[in-house]
Amino acid sequence: MLLKSDVIAALIANLEEELAAAEHASRDAASYATDEESRAESKWDTQGLEASYLAAGQATHAKEVSKALGNIIGQRIELERACTSVQRGALIQCQLGKSREWFFFAPSGGGETLAIDGTEVTVITPDSPIAHLLVGHGTGDDFTLPNGAPGKVLAVL
Repeated sequence: MLLKSDVIAALIANLEEELAAAEHASRDAASYATDEESRAESKWDTQGLEASYLAAGQATHAKEVSKALGNIIGQRIELERACTSVQRGALIQCQLGKSREWFFFAPSGGGETLAIDGTEVTVITPDSPIAHLLVGHGTGDDFTLPNGAPGKVLAVL
């Protein structure tokens, strides 16, 4: 059985790893952009400029991941509370067509896929289309996917 506390811990661990990788990539790109070897040899040589753009992009990504991580950690106690309907903090099992899927409704970190004891859990946020379909539903409720396929909420924890 999945425990919400395990899902949240896995999400935090994934975001921490992603943050460390983004910070490392940002430092590497910034270092390369300012390295003597990346200095332009002609007006058409844009290697250093491209590296500086990459460094800025990586730094922005690191800030976004850091913010997502802070949101999850800051709201951890609230997210661990039991839910009876789909809302932020809900751990949801759905029947989607012929497959069963697990989702965790988080304030941030959407799109992360967590592997917990052999079970895959997809993190959704309020902006995700599946969250819009599921919000407010409880165990046993039916819904229809945008492609017309039937769905059913099997569990809300």
